[in-house]
Amino acid sequence: MIGIFREELYSPNRVEDDAAILHLTADALRRQGHQVELKRPQELRPDSAPDVAFAMCEGPRSLRILRNWEARGYPVVNSPRAVENCHRYRMLPLIEGTPIPFPKTLLIQTNERVNGQFDLSKGVWVKRGDVHSTHPGDVRLIHDRSSLEEALQTLRERLVTQAVLQEHIQGDLIKFYGIPSRRWFRFFYHKPDKVHGHPFSPEKLQKTAEVAAARLGLQVFGGDVVVTRDGHYIIDLNSWPSFAICREEAAEQIASLLIDRYQKWESYYGLQRRSA
Repeated sequence: MIGIFREELYSPNRVEDDAAILHLTADALRRQGHQVELKRPQELRPDSAPDVAFAMCEGPRSLRILRNWEARGYPVVNSPRAVENCHRYRMLPLIEGTPIPFPKTLLIQTNERVNGQFDLSKGVWVKRGDVHSTHPGDVRLIHDRSSLEEALQTLRERLVTQAVLQEHIQGDLIKFYGIPSRRWFRFFYHKPDKVHGHPFSPEKLQKTAEVAAARLGLQVFGGDVVVTRDGHYIIDLNSWPSFAICREEAAEQIASLLIDRYQKWESYYGLQRRSA
């Protein structure tokens, strides 16, 4: 099996945290008797033949190689398609029109002018429209026209062509993690000392997160939800988070998922070889 680290570009201020979950997952697999290599994205080669790849990488070159492996029949978790579906310009149309509770969100070109779609005084998030944050200016909460124009200009100057505008939802921010095939889900308040304590159903929260993850094709996922007096709203989903406060437990669950994928792959291709 091959585990692949996330590129440092896509892991701002989280390089060690992201590496930790990969190392723990590899350790859990080795305890079960599996051989595991951990590689940097730049070390990947298209002609490799991994029994299973578990990948945190997000760069274009890495995803091309993973697509090649997947096309040749090797299991990849998460699939490169699912990783790309986490890009906001692809996520939005997959979520829109579904029952998944999602704040009012608009995908625009960074050279567009926005007039009247949002009440800026209540707050609007300006987020780059492709990958998750790689720079402090990639996600900003603004409250006025000049700040909005400045945020879009900053993205433009960095050659980011698309942005997402998302209404600010006032409530309790909760971070969550899930591995649906293992029936495993965990959540925690992002800032427990600054919550209103709005009641919510953990079961409904889990169902919402898993339905959203399924729309994107994610097998290992994390995200953010805001709980308000009237309900809850998914505001972000991502592939292979660092699993913060439950890393050891998550690593065991991910390893179990990977072993299951390996056994199904080995059983299928073993049958193919025996019948050839």
